[in-house]
Amino acid sequence: MVLINDAAVDDLIALVRVPTERGEQLPAFQEALRERFPRLFAALEVESIDATLLARWPGRGEGAPALLLAHQDVVPAPPAGWTHPPYSGHRDDTHVWGRGTLDDKGSLVAICTAIEALLEAGFAPERDVWLVFGHDEETMGTGAAAAIAELDARGVRPAWALDEGGAIIEPPIAGVPRDVAVVGLAEKGFANIRMRVAQTGGHASTPPRLPATSRLARAIRRLDFATWPRSLPEPALRMLELLGAEVPGAQGAVLRNVRRARPLVERILAREDETRAMLATTAVVTQLSGSAAPNALAEEAVAIVNARIAVGSSVDETVAFMRRAIADPRVELDVVHGHDPSPESPAAGAGWSDIEAAIVRLRPDVLVVPYVMLGGTDGRHAHRITDRVYRFTPFEMTRDDRLTLHARDERIRIDTWLAGCRWYADLIETSC
Repeated sequence: MVLINDAAVDDLIALVRVPTERGEQLPAFQEALRERFPRLFAALEVESIDATLLARWPGRGEGAPALLLAHQDVVPAPPAGWTHPPYSGHRDDTHVWGRGTLDDKGSLVAICTAIEALLEAGFAPERDVWLVFGHDEETMGTGAAAAIAELDARGVRPAWALDEGGAIIEPPIAGVPRDVAVVGLAEKGFANIRMRVAQTGGHASTPPRLPATSRLARAIRRLDFATWPRSLPEPALRMLELLGAEVPGAQGAVLRNVRRARPLVERILAREDETRAMLATTAVVTQLSGSAAPNALAEEAVAIVNARIAVGSSVDETVAFMRRAIADPRVELDVVHGHDPSPESPAAGAGWSDIEAAIVRLRPDVLVVPYVMLGGTDGRHAHRITDRVYRFTPFEMTRDDRLTLHARDERIRIDTWLAGCRWYADLIETSC
């Protein structure tokens, strides 16, 4: 195991302090990367595809390469309401605070820290290791898509790919006696869908019986109360079976036999937000707009619906379901952008066994289980060149930690971040 000590935290802090909400901020971030990791940039063949970084660490042999992904960009961080400013990189006794610490600079800097330490120790991989550090994962993911397309054109066929995703979490179901490492085998689809109501405007003193804003509000409420079709894809079924093996009593028996007791298990999962999202497509309004003036009727009322599409469904099925639920032809639906769920990767063999073994070496006490990732990642593009794409971030994240993703007070524990750096180094050293 290579030496990675507390001094590495300074690199994370320095890179969190460089905002990357917008494209014009990325050159400063990449320059800071070069300053912080000189061995990496000297030893690896690094190129830019737009603002996405594509790098090859040449291997000594000719085996199928490994592919590690992370992304440079972060979601916007309005400064109000943070305990510490979002780009302060504040460090206290336990945490580093700031936008990107969990999503996804924590992983990106940990990968770079691991490679820098391996290079310093004189390690050279047996097979190529490729890195793709996307620049727009939080919006469209075009950078990673272009980088993967370039690898495809060069005939690069990784044995497996690893991107952000699951983590080491507290037991997701009552009765499980130990922490669980969830490794994503697939991810839900995604769509931003515009709901629009157009209407003749006028003065707010003489409103119609159902103005555009009220018609839109009615549509939103109908969507909120709609019951989406439920299904449990294979990774979720296997996860529940493995969890059930840890749970005593009747609940454990039900989980172990989930394939025959789906209705009961679905009722159990529906009790919590995170587990309920495993069951079905979700759709929530995240943005609203109406009139430009307080005393004018809205001539156009618009809501943006963010949908996360269940494995086995599609963007088209999601829009069709919404039309039926809203039941109002005057509410227009248009897909701004979206993509169907990813294919499923196998929970055995190359990639999975490497990741699982590295997790067990890091935390021998945890249970490793597959799952379907609820969010989206750049990893979905890697299915173009490999059928083994995994989604795991080697950090311990409590529920409180996870609630800071895309929210105020995002932060990461220092001890778990350093352990994650060592995990990436161990994974590369043992499997590459």
